[in-house]
Amino acid sequence: MKKTCSSLNLGITHSLLFYMAVLVIMPQRAPLYPIVIWLGMIILSGLIVHNYWNKKSSNQLVVRLRKNYKKTQGAALLSALLFLLTCISFKVINYINTIIPSALVFMTALCIIYTISSHIQSFDNKEKNIAIKVKLGIKYSWLIVSLISYYLARSLISNIFDIPFDTTLNKLMTAVSALLFIFIFYYTIYFICISYLILMAPKIKKRKATPSDDISYSMSVFAPLFFIGYISYIAFSIQTFSIIKFGFGFAMEYDTRDTFFCNNKYMWLSEYSKARFMFIAEGNYRALIPHRDDFTISRLTCTNSEPFYLLVTVQDKKDFMLEALEKQAEMLTSDLKTAISLNVR
Repeated sequence: MKKTCSSLNLGITHSLLFYMAVLVIMPQRAPLYPIVIWLGMIILSGLIVHNYWNKKSSNQLVVRLRKNYKKTQGAALLSALLFLLTCISFKVINYINTIIPSALVFMTALCIIYTISSHIQSFDNKEKNIAIKVKLGIKYSWLIVSLISYYLARSLISNIFDIPFDTTLNKLMTAVSALLFIFIFYYTIYFICISYLILMAPKIKKRKATPSDDISYSMSVFAPLFFIGYISYIAFSIQTFSIIKFGFGFAMEYDTRDTFFCNNKYMWLSEYSKARFMFIAEGNYRALIPHRDDFTISRLTCTNSEPFYLLVTVQDKKDFMLEALEKQAEMLTSDLKTAISLNVR
């Protein structure tokens, strides 16, 4: 037994790390930015005062944690630190090599996995039954999630580009979309696992002096993992368009080319010099034409008469409805102008 406030010290450290991470990823022009600064300062000040008060008290006695519990807490703290460094690296990604943030993401993920693994080992039996079940669960969930994600990705690419389902098999865009779906699935599984482990945690630490110690241990391990996931979700939501744009832009370079073959010669669109063309079949392409921060997709079919190709924009029902509304709006505007001009006369 010894007088300690280690759990509170860990709480202050984690709070400071995640507070800095939020400040890094949040745009400084956001209306909530000043509120976050002041709120964070108040919370951190309160934690520090509370920590100082506990140090002055001689009645705060707890049982010393076992070594494997301390190892799990240390891994959770390292995960939070690596996550902060990852946020900073993405903030300054324009000034550093992309290998650095990629390596930090990988290291953070490994550290989170190690934290969860260390926690499971702390209450697993000698036969490692729980660890074996977890490994089997990961193995089969990866297989199921990958198959579902790959099918959804192929369906998505087929619908977006209006191409046959079979032609999506060898497209890098399909792989990028599948990775996005896999990320979403495992992101959901991550929170489910964290919630399940939190529910299991109080049942395993029977050597603790009081139930409050169980809560302190759980908070020091699972609160950081939860906040890493939640802050990552916020960052992903803010940067979703940029991430998708980067992924598809990278894949587009390999799935398309800057010319198409019609009338026994290679051609390009002079009015759209930066257009890319995806080969579908002989005399059949998809033209990806840049438009502002996005691109439009058109069917390009070779013909026997000049200009030896036919370009038709890919549309769905929503596009037809918007066109109809635009035409009605134009007709209404024209009628109003005519009526006003007649009244003026």
